[in-house]
Amino acid sequence: MPDSTAYVSHAPYIKAVADALDAASLTVADWNADDNDPRDAYIEFERSVTAAAYDADTEVNLLWTEEKGWMVGWGEADSHTGLDWVIDLFPGVLPTPEDMVTEARAVVAKIPAPQSGPSGRYRDSGDDDDFETQLAHYARQEH
Repeated sequence: MPDSTAYVSHAPYIKAVADALDAASLTVADWNADDNDPRDAYIEFERSVTAAAYDADTEVNLLWTEEKGWMVGWGEADSHTGLDWVIDLFPGVLPTPEDMVTEARAVVAKIPAPQSGPSGRYRDSGDDDDFETQLAHYARQEH
C-alpha cells in the first residue's frame, strides 16, 4: 500500500475501493494514487484471486483516471512493456466501492471481451463540476 506523505486528493477514494475489495475476499496486492494531470490510480489483485481466469503469471489491475473512470488491465507479470490489454469497465468516474466490488467479481472470474469502438471519457480534469466535492466525501470518511 502507498506510503506517501503528500496528500493526493483521490487516494481516499481509491483506498475505499481497495478496502472494499479486500473485505469481499478479492485480495489486493498493491494500490497507488498518483497526482498526475489527469489524476490516476491502480489497484493490483493478488495473483491467487485472478489465476483461474488469467493464469498465475498474469498481473491484473483495476486502473482509474479522473476522466475515464475504471478500466481493467492485464499482462505478463515480468513484462517491461506494461499491461498488454486495457478495457473500460464502469460507466462514470466515481462508482461506489460496492459497485466496484461487483465489477471486480466479474473481472476476476472471466477475461473481459475486447471493446469495439472508441473508449469512453466522462469528464475533463479541468471541468467545473461536483467531482471535488464527491472526492472529499471519501476523505471525510477516513477520519
